[in-house]
Amino acid sequence: MSRTAWAPLALVALMLSACGGGGGGGDAAPTPAPGAPAPTPAPVPAFAPIPASDGEAARFLVQATFGPTRADIDRLRQIGYSAWIDEQLDPGRTPVTLVTPHILSIPVAQLNYAERRNYWLWQATTKPDQLRMRMAFALSEIFVVSDRDYNTANFGRISNYQDMLAQNAFGSYRQLVERVTLHPAMGLYLSHISNRKSTSYTNGQGVRVTIVPDENYARELMQLFSIGLIERNPDFSPKLDAQGRTIPTYDQETVKGMARVLTGWTWPGNTRETFWRWGADNEARPMSCVPEFHDEQPKTIFNGVVINEGSNCVASLAKMLDALSAHPNVAPFISRQLIQRFVTSNPSPQYIGRVSKVWTDTGGDLGRVIKAVLLDVEARIPPAADNAGYGKAREPLLQLTALWRAFDARYIPRADGQYYFGFSNAWDFATTLAQDSLRSPSVFNFFEPDYRLQGANGVAGPYAPELQLYNEATFVSVFNQLDSAGWSQLQTAPPTANTSAPVLDIRPLLALAEQDNHGAMVDQVNTLLLAGALTADNRATMVLMLDRLKTERRPADERVRSLVQLAVASPEFVIQR
Repeated sequence: MSRTAWAPLALVALMLSACGGGGGGGDAAPTPAPGAPAPTPAPVPAFAPIPASDGEAARFLVQATFGPTRADIDRLRQIGYSAWIDEQLDPGRTPVTLVTPHILSIPVAQLNYAERRNYWLWQATTKPDQLRMRMAFALSEIFVVSDRDYNTANFGRISNYQDMLAQNAFGSYRQLVERVTLHPAMGLYLSHISNRKSTSYTNGQGVRVTIVPDENYARELMQLFSIGLIERNPDFSPKLDAQGRTIPTYDQETVKGMARVLTGWTWPGNTRETFWRWGADNEARPMSCVPEFHDEQPKTIFNGVVINEGSNCVASLAKMLDALSAHPNVAPFISRQLIQRFVTSNPSPQYIGRVSKVWTDTGGDLGRVIKAVLLDVEARIPPAADNAGYGKAREPLLQLTALWRAFDARYIPRADGQYYFGFSNAWDFATTLAQDSLRSPSVFNFFEPDYRLQGANGVAGPYAPELQLYNEATFVSVFNQLDSAGWSQLQTAPPTANTSAPVLDIRPLLALAEQDNHGAMVDQVNTLLLAGALTADNRATMVLMLDRLKTERRPADERVRSLVQLAVASPEFVIQR
């Protein structure tokens, strides 16, 4: 049988499984009608503080890391969920991994976007600060910048933005949103760097010209980074007016007011005379403000808040961000997205409400919030088998790192220090994996939190953000890219400096294959790749495949590779539950 001949059928089966059956979307968790009173919460069941099995531990690690490893499963089963998270939150015990120093060490003439991506991806695969790097990755999909318009002389700046998200991943939302706002990478991407107050002049042809503040960042700061488009209750349900209509969070006049607040900010160190001067290559210090270019008149923003700090642009920004961070929409709006990134695409209103309460009680402490996300009962107690609305598709990048981590991947950079991945079409994962690090086609990310599958008769099905990446072509290309990163790289020999991809350690599975212990092989893969989710029927199918390969006198290493390939194509791998 060809290694890829059955891939399209496997992926079609995956799509049907994700949708809850053929012909349409599965039933999502019931959602209250807009404006309906919230139901009385049911008693929250308890769960054991320490996972009772390797599968339970692996399921948690699928949510909280870039993929389970044998060592992490053992550690988690030793100390329990809460202590494991506390270790990850403590930079003294789990230091922050930074990407920028390596990127700046590579000569510009040798640097390309893939080097930045490969180095980050390998740190995400191997470094111990797994929860922090996962959180930073999730934040990068909310506070989006992209390197698509960058040149090599500026990759250090966008790497610094990535590091900034990691350094602030467990701090306060208020601090994070300020650092996002003032980072030159964001200032360039959403064009509020060198934004100036409104001015008019007569040009050489006698035409009166008026320049108004750029509104790009002002709009996206509200729509995507904080409060969304409509007023929300703490459980994310929409607030309604007396006529039963949703209530907008802002209008065009609000956008204009916000844009005026954001005037005067430019490259760090610039003055009135050098306001328009372009920053140095890789300049990543926070933007600085030139008061002469800041709109000193009163500015009305959302909820009637007035910013009237004169030409003091630092005070104006602080007052605006204070008001933004205190807006009641921020807690449910961001909490829901974090739940979607880590646990499930369709969290119940009660789940969102519980996490939102932690947000509100702690003033937006992101470390406390992500702990609440991961330790909520809806995260820790597995769903019923017929609950098709629960879970999420693993992002393609997370599928790749999970494969590498499951088999203790090893890699040696080239002699010049670069991380070169030459397997298949590894140059641009945005094409082959339909996703890449900080390379989104727009500020709306590679996929949107409100993307839904289509249900029967055109009715909107469950939310499934990651499945927005998939179509007939990308289903196959994602599988083939993972296949090329795994099939030829499952080896017994250690890597060399010329290895074109991380080498996956085949030895534990190979030892079982050589003993013809096919059941144990499947059980090991079930834990490390599938978080113990393999159904009895699918387990029997995998064992049968291995038995038949043995009957056909296929060597042990081929049986190992065939098993891993089948596991990576399975719904239990791609759909996280």
